[in-house]
Amino acid sequence: MNGFNEVYKKSFSNLPIFFHNLQRINRNSFTIIKKDMRDRFQFCFVALGCVITTFLTSMIPTIFVGIVPLIGTNITTMYVAVALDGNHEPLIIAFALGSVDCDEAWIWFMRRLKECLGDNIEVGFISHMSHSIDYAIQRVYPDSYQGYCCKNIADKVRASTGSTVVEQLFWKTCKTYSVSEFYVCLNKLTNEVNGNELRWLENIAIAKWARAFFPKVRFNVKYISIPTGLNWLTINTHELPITSIIEVVHQSIRTVYGYRAALGDGMHGHLTPYAQHVLERRMNQSNGYEVTYIGSDKFEVSLNLTIQTFQLERGICTCENCQKCGIPCEHGIASLRRLTFEEIQELVNYKLTSVVYRNAFQAEAVNPIPILLHWEIPVENTVVLPPFAL
Repeated sequence: MNGFNEVYKKSFSNLPIFFHNLQRINRNSFTIIKKDMRDRFQFCFVALGCVITTFLTSMIPTIFVGIVPLIGTNITTMYVAVALDGNHEPLIIAFALGSVDCDEAWIWFMRRLKECLGDNIEVGFISHMSHSIDYAIQRVYPDSYQGYCCKNIADKVRASTGSTVVEQLFWKTCKTYSVSEFYVCLNKLTNEVNGNELRWLENIAIAKWARAFFPKVRFNVKYISIPTGLNWLTINTHELPITSIIEVVHQSIRTVYGYRAALGDGMHGHLTPYAQHVLERRMNQSNGYEVTYIGSDKFEVSLNLTIQTFQLERGICTCENCQKCGIPCEHGIASLRRLTFEEIQELVNYKLTSVVYRNAFQAEAVNPIPILLHWEIPVENTVVLPPFAL
């Protein structure tokens, strides 16, 4: 046990050197250590340079921020920022380690994230319901959209009511695109519950969880899952040295890049498999619509007394579906029947194309961190003590 304590303690003093070598081998990466007045470790932050570039150039601009609980008495919390690539698969774009989940920790994390992403970027955030996260986003990104993970709310709906029927009604309400249909579904949901079981839901702004009210920056994303590569850290029963935890996450990201680079090689169409699937489904749904040209570049699209207006030049529809997720809606596709499938694909947002996907994961690799024997020792000696007394 004493030997492990020494290794554990040494991992904190080695952290500045470890970060120096991580940045040396992965250019433009961000690593930051926050200490108290006695040089004791409080937090550290990591964002790989190639991942930040991938997010800024190729990924959906909605970030999930949340925590991964860790087994241990000192490093108990991993703060993560996760986004979706063009194939709607999650990728960790930044993470931090610390010992507390509080307002101060989240503000520090969000400020470091903003330093990585820059000020001139439109980005939205989703999270689980958390006062600390809400407060941090409002402080650091006061002008950005902040919503909730719909799956997290659905879980709470089921826990509050004990009813899977009510949960299904919530999902139907959540997923609807039309504002008028949303209120019809919401009325059914309200009538299904007893008393004040969902009173808490009424206190949440509907734009935080209802797709009909999502802003464009959310891209109709209902939730983002934390990558499965981190699952091992949540069930591991041994407290790991801090450098080992970072290496696990780093290796997880490196594996993802290798897998998706190979996946990109196998994409022979114009779109990613996700976008291709959505577009094909909407093309099938467009069958049966009656289309009327109403002047200029506008088309009136109707089915079963439901009427939408699609504007060709601007690529927008009154259903707001295509402009919110970057893929033409069934109304737009019905208006474009004279076009071939290949021509309709050209209207999909560029971040959902296979060429952008391939470039995201093949332009630059995540390089392995050198082993201790090959570490370069930085000129500046930074003292970092463990967050406890040994």
